[in-house]
Amino acid sequence: MSEYFEDRIFSAADFPVKNSESAEFVDCQFNGVDLSEVNFSRLKFLDCEFIDCNLSNAQIKGANFRNIIFKKSKLIGLNWAEAQALSGTTFHECILDYSVFQSMVLKGFVFTECRMRDVDFYEANLTKANFSGSILKGVSFNRAILNEADFRGASEYFIDVRETALSKAKFSLPEAVSLLSSLGIIVE
Repeated sequence: MSEYFEDRIFSAADFPVKNSESAEFVDCQFNGVDLSEVNFSRLKFLDCEFIDCNLSNAQIKGANFRNIIFKKSKLIGLNWAEAQALSGTTFHECILDYSVFQSMVLKGFVFTECRMRDVDFYEANLTKANFSGSILKGVSFNRAILNEADFRGASEYFIDVRETALSKAKFSLPEAVSLLSSLGIIVE
């Protein structure tokens, strides 16, 4: 039987679910909770907020995340493509290193002021996504759709303009010059 939690605040010591249980969380807030290596496969989160949490290496295959806000949280090594649902999500000041969003529809997602090293967005639809202020070292945007995406203030990205849709995407100098490197152009 599934447990149901609504409008609750959870701190580090009181996360109520064991790995084998199923549960649904609606309008809940998680503050400083270490959920690393937890199995989320039978968990649903709707309109929840995670602040200063650690979900690194959690198993999210089959999990549901809808209208979620992650702030100052560690989300290292997660394969978001395995989640049953991921929609309307905001990541602010998070660490998302080694995450996978391959072939996902992430229209309007927010990734502001995040550290995202070696993240895989291969063939993802990131139309109107916001990456402003984020560090994007080693991020793969190959064959992604980045139309109207916002990269102002983002750094260390490489985007192959021949393989990626970038219509009306926003960039700022000096980082925007890196877009020329995929064309073999050297700017000194």
